[in-house]
Parts: sequence; structure tokens; C-alpha cells
Amino acid sequence: MATEKMELVNISGDLSMLDKAIEGILACGSFHMENGFGRSGSGGYKPINEKNPYAALLKQYSALCSGLGIEEGHGDASKCSLESADEFEQLLEKINAHYKGLSDERQRLDKEISDRQAASVQTSHLKGMNEDFSRLFSLRHISIRFGKLPADNVKKLDYYDKDFFYFPFDEDMNYSYGLYVCPKTEKEEIDEVFRTLYFERTRIPDYVKGSGSKAYSDLQDEIAQDKKDLEKTQAELEELSKQYKEELKNAYTKLSFKKGAFELRKKAGVIKNRFLIKGFIPTKNKAELDAAFSSAGGLEVTYLPPDSDSGLKPPTILKNSFLTRPFRMLVGMYGLPAYGGFNPTAFVAVTYSLLFGIMFGDLGQGFLIFLLGFLVGKKMNRDMGGMMTRCGFFSMVFGTLYGSVFGIEDMLDPMYESIGISQLPVRAFESTNFILFTAVGIGIFLIVLSMMINIVTSFKRKDIESAVFGCNGICGLIFYASIIFAVVATVMLDMKVMSAPFVIFLIVIPLISIFCRVPFTLAVKYKKWKLSEHDDNMTFGGFFVENFFEMFEFLLSYVSNTMSFLRVGGFVMSHAGMMLVVMTLMDGMSRVGKPIVFVIGNLFVMAMEGMIVAIQIIRLEFYEIFSRFYVSGGKEYIPVTPELVNEE
Repeated sequence: MATEKMELVNISGDLSMLDKAIEGILACGSFHMENGFGRSGSGGYKPINEKNPYAALLKQYSALCSGLGIEEGHGDASKCSLESADEFEQLLEKINAHYKGLSDERQRLDKEISDRQAASVQTSHLKGMNEDFSRLFSLRHISIRFGKLPADNVKKLDYYDKDFFYFPFDEDMNYSYGLYVCPKTEKEEIDEVFRTLYFERTRIPDYVKGSGSKAYSDLQDEIAQDKKDLEKTQAELEELSKQYKEELKNAYTKLSFKKGAFELRKKAGVIKNRFLIKGFIPTKNKAELDAAFSSAGGLEVTYLPPDSDSGLKPPTILKNSFLTRPFRMLVGMYGLPAYGGFNPTAFVAVTYSLLFGIMFGDLGQGFLIFLLGFLVGKKMNRDMGGMMTRCGFFSMVFGTLYGSVFGIEDMLDPMYESIGISQLPVRAFESTNFILFTAVGIGIFLIVLSMMINIVTSFKRKDIESAVFGCNGICGLIFYASIIFAVVATVMLDMKVMSAPFVIFLIVIPLISIFCRVPFTLAVKYKKWKLSEHDDNMTFGGFFVENFFEMFEFLLSYVSNTMSFLRVGGFVMSHAGMMLVVMTLMDGMSRVGKPIVFVIGNLFVMAMEGMIVAIQIIRLEFYEIFSRFYVSGGKEYIPVTPELVNEE
């Protein structure tokens, strides 16, 4: 339950060797890079202020690949011989010389086809018009409007005593298609009349010639020719794409890498003609970094203790075994521990799996979760799948103790009878008190264990207040354990333990210590009595009120956290109750319906209760357990790798 040991690494050299140093870092693949300069350029080193020459080129390559229908990336950078930005630009210009003309022609044809198709739709309703469009467009004193008018409103035109004529050429159930003419001097007034009658104007392009029928026919011919030209242009583009596909993919992949690698230069510090790169590397990977720089003469690689630079915080790598590794996901959700801090992954792995097995104990359903975990781990998320396999295993173990196989409570009875065990299986509804008391007992054990972990880790952090005087420190542990012992001894064992010395030394004094934890801690640290470390003007009244409410919160948390574990026993009975409902429904079905209800019922219980139980255990872990000892605030370890650079 520890974290990986890290080394602080300083890499320095002549500025001309910076790219060589970055190549070595990428080749190593385990170097966590930090800024090589202070927050304000302290120490003389300042950041490099330069424009990435590959950024704009990468966007242009992306646009070209998109235009040619080539999937970006997934190329082989090693097959691309280009190195400088100028070489990449020359390739881009060479391909663009062929592509741009074809692309512009394709866009022109697309627009022309779209425009002519729209004009074709408009003229299809004017086939009955024998007048030439060009002649109508050239009239100097007459305005003409083409469009459609709701059929019901055509007769209403007779009510208007205005200088206009409406000529219908086509109509359907809803509209009358035609045109109206009027003097140009009165067109605003006439337009308003038709607007009130919901006339929808259609604008005929000025390139439409001839009568309605001829114009429609000509447009169809032109559209057909444009489509042929478009097919030819598209074929030429596809040929161009086929010709340069592999070359472009390889160039794009290498350019993407170079762009990301160049961005790493911004993390280097520079002074005069020297650069400095800082970062961390796991101690076990030092040999890999040495190998990456073995042939890079002129570069200095210096290893230092991880805490030697006060301005840098070492990243955290959780060190876990194969069995506990999947549960690092839960630890990450709460927050990584600081470097060198307590790694709770193994603790979480054991407690989470154990609680899941207790709350969701079923041999058959647990086996399905176990198998499903392998599938999820292979196809979706490795850690999630690992958690499911471990939880499924514990579900099988406790399902065996409960005698439950897909909700059938008596299937394992013959097995226990054959080996002479009369105490098992544990029936949920026959052992209610036992299950609930056991659940609370598990909670008490986990809370006490969490306090003990807090005491140890707090002493390592030299946090006297948390280790000794805190509600989860030595005083809190003595108070909580004494209260639990007194309740159990008095209520369950009929023992009289609440003597004056017991109350004074094991309850009152620990309570006073928790109440006065701040001044007691300051007295130990500074040999001086103070009510507050940061507020020299703190009065006794203010101190009393503040700590009274905090003390009330502490006492309430002892009770609520302990009782919260009742949900563990509650879900044992909940699972048995839900499966009892499934069995009852199955008994009322026909022979054909019984297996259907059995399968659907089990799948429903697995999905719904399994998800609820998983969430409830996370709540127990975070609020009842983690909150007592865990200190997060660690920094994630993100090594600089070629894959990461390609994503930049």
C-alpha cells in the first residue's frame, strides 16, 4: 500500500540540442515533464517564446485530407522522409496544385445544380406560359411577380379595384401558381395587396429563357449535363486521393507528432544559449532514460531526490498488486494521495469486495457478474472489469453461505446436510437480528481500523493534532471504543462497566482533549498556550462556541457513521425479498411462463440491485471510511509519450 519511488531529473545542454533532448524523453516514454523555469522566470531561466511552425501546416493537411476523403492519422511516420516545415509545405503545395482546381470545380457544379434544380421546380408550374421569360424581364414600365397564391384567395382578388392582372397557369388542391402584372409606379401598393392574401413570391433566375415549357426542358438538360461533369470531377478527385492516400496519411501522422513534440519546447527553461528541462521519472525506469540519452553527447542528465525542488510537487503513481489494481479507479475518483502518502487501494479492494459480497450474496448471480467482468475488462474498461470479477467472486462466496442460487434458497441444503454443518446456510428472514447486528459490528470494526490508519499516517505526516487530539486520532479512538464497549457490555452482556474511573479516563478526558485539540497541539508544538494558531485575538467565548458546535458534529458523526452500516444488513434482506417476489410470481405462472419469469426476474434484480449496492458501497467507502484517514491532493503522473504527443 505504497506509491512508486520517483526521481527528480534535470536535463540541460546547449540550446541547439533541445530537440535531441525531447527525442530522448519521448523515446524513454516514462518521463513526467515539468516546467524548466520558475513561475516568474526565477533562477534566470525563462520560457521559450516561439511560434509552432507545424500548427498551421497540420490544419492545412487536415483540411486537405478531409477534402480528399482520407482518414487522418493511422499512418506510418517512419515511412515519411520529410523533416522540416518547408518540406511538409512543399508536399502540401504539390498536392494542392491538383486538388484546388478540382475542388473549386466541384463546388461550382454543386451550386449550379442546386440553383438549376430550384429554378426547375419554380418553372414546372409555369409550363402553360407561352411568353418568353427574357422578354418579360425586359419590360420597362410593367412589374411582374411569379409565385403561388392560396386557392381560396384567388376569388378575393375580384374585390380589389386596382390596376393589376393575375394569370394562373397551374393549380393543385392548395395553391394556384401563376403571375400578376402591374404598373411599376404602383408595384408597392399591389405587392401589399397580394402579401395580405398570402402570395408567396418565386424568383426566377435571369438565365431562364424561352416559354415556360421550353425553360423547364432546357433546365433539365443543363442539370443532366452538370451532373455528368460533376461525376467526372469526382472521379478525378478519387483518383487523386488514391494516388496520394498513403503519402498523406504518413505525412499527417509525422507532422502531428512534430507539432506535439515542438509544443514540449515551451516547457523548457532557457538562459542565454542553454536550456533546462525538469521532470520526474519512476526510480525503476532510470535505466530506460539513461539508454535513451546514451548516444546524445553534450547533454547533462542529473538525478536528484524528488523533494529537492520546493517549487515542484512529485507526481503520484499508486503501487498495487494484480489483485488490488482495478480498485485504483475508486481511489482516483476521491483524489490521489500526495507523493509518499498512504495508498488505500488494497484497503479499498478488500473492504469493497467484502461489502459487495455480503450485500449481494448469490452464488448464481455472482457467477454471472464474475463472467461479465471478463467481458467488460476485455471489450470496455479493464479496471471496471477487474472490479466486477472480484465482486462477483465474493458474491459467490457469501451466496454459498446464504444458500442462495439465483434466488433459490434451499438448493444448497443437501450439501450442508451431507457434510454435517447445521448452522448454514444463513437465512435472511430467519436471522434478521444476527444480520443487522453483524452489519453494525462490521461498521464498528471498519471505523476503528480507519482511525488506527489515521493515527499511523498522521504521525508520518507529523500532524500531532490529527494523530493524537483529533476525533479520529488516539483520543477519538479511545472515546469511540469505550462507548461501544460500554453499550455492548451493558445492554447485551449485562455487565456494569460505567464506573467513575472508566467514565473519567476513557470518556471525559478524551472528550476534553478533542474539544481543546487546537490549544493542546500548539502547546506540544510551541510550548506555548494559545487558543488559535492563526488568530491571536481569539477570545475564550469565541473558542467555546466554535468548538462546541464542532464537538456536536463529531459526536453526531460517530452515531450516524456507525448506524449507516445498517444498510449492509438491509441490502442482504432486500436481495432476499426481491428474489422472493420473483419466486412468488414464478409460482403463479404456467410451465412455459416459469422459466421466462425466472430469467427476467434474475436479470432485473442483478441490474437494479447490483448497481444500487455498488453505489451504496462507494458512499460507505468515501463518507464513513475515507473521511477518517485519507488525505488526497496528489498530482497525477502523466508521462510524455509519442502517443500523448500525437493527441496534442
